[in-house]
Amino acid sequence: MKKLVALLAVVASISAAAAEFQIKGGYNFMNNYITDGYGLDLKGGWVAGAEYLFDNQGEFEWGLGAEYKFGQTSGKLQATENGGEKFGLMSQVPIYATGKVNLVTSESGKDRLYVIGRAGYSINTAGKEVAGDYKDGFYVAGGLGTEVGPFVLEALYERTQTPYEYAGSRINDYTESVGARVGVRLGNTVNDRSPKVVVQQVTVEKEVIKYVDRPVQVPQVLTSIDLNCKAAQKMCIINGFKVDGKVPNETEQKDLKTIAGILNTAVVDGGTINVIGHTDSTGSDAYNQKLSVERANNVARLLREYGLKNTVKFGTITGKGESQPISDNNTEVGRYQNRRVELFFDKVDFTKANVKFIN
Repeated sequence: MKKLVALLAVVASISAAAAEFQIKGGYNFMNNYITDGYGLDLKGGWVAGAEYLFDNQGEFEWGLGAEYKFGQTSGKLQATENGGEKFGLMSQVPIYATGKVNLVTSESGKDRLYVIGRAGYSINTAGKEVAGDYKDGFYVAGGLGTEVGPFVLEALYERTQTPYEYAGSRINDYTESVGARVGVRLGNTVNDRSPKVVVQQVTVEKEVIKYVDRPVQVPQVLTSIDLNCKAAQKMCIINGFKVDGKVPNETEQKDLKTIAGILNTAVVDGGTINVIGHTDSTGSDAYNQKLSVERANNVARLLREYGLKNTVKFGTITGKGESQPISDNNTEVGRYQNRRVELFFDKVDFTKANVKFIN
């Protein structure tokens, strides 16, 4: 138990820097001890532990965790045999790496259904009533889970190797269990897949626009501007998306503000903007298609919130998924360039805005 407390203290001390930190408790309803070809029923018991997720963005999340398995009374797994006599069999402290694959994600960014996997090593200690000794062994687990507000609910199957040594002989025993876990999520639990990020940013901009009772204006003295735009092709490219990000970063959003002001002057009456979202090759085709459309919709929404006049209409807002890369998806730089939203302008005259693009 002291080993687990020390481990949790270290993890808690660095939780502020973690992507996400989870404190969990639960109960193993069914325990079974397999030894030399026969099984021994074990009493159910409480479980407590914690997990530190280094990366909770995207379809796959991963981290490290540890648990301590309590018995109902003595803090040990309890075995029942010999007419119902109880004795402390062993204590188990699994330390493991964990991975999570998100299958269904809600509009609010919560993971409605995900698959859990664990693999690690269990520190096994024999109870006082056991004649021999239990050695440490490998630990694996798998199950399903869901997020409800700041909480997680999980169902888990576990299998733990418990090599038993007595009088110079060794038997490769193991335990298996089925249980439930309830956890609370701390730290950075909002990822960039969540529309909440968009709402927060848009709300701030609405407050600014509220005090400026007119569209964003381009300074008249501006003669050149550093944007990823091409006047000859009448288009701009917005980058700055994370792998599963639905909105661009702050730098690219500042560019969107500038673009909104330029278009208010440069777009001729009746002109339109066509918005096309794109992704890199990370993820499935279906997921990337949906993500590209969400990126396009969010960029269109931000342009309007940043002051784009209602007289400037949107033509089509669509996504192409990963089907139209402009760079190599085998490199990090190439994937970054492919995660983009393209703006194509109809009936636009940038000279009216007194600007020219450096790029």
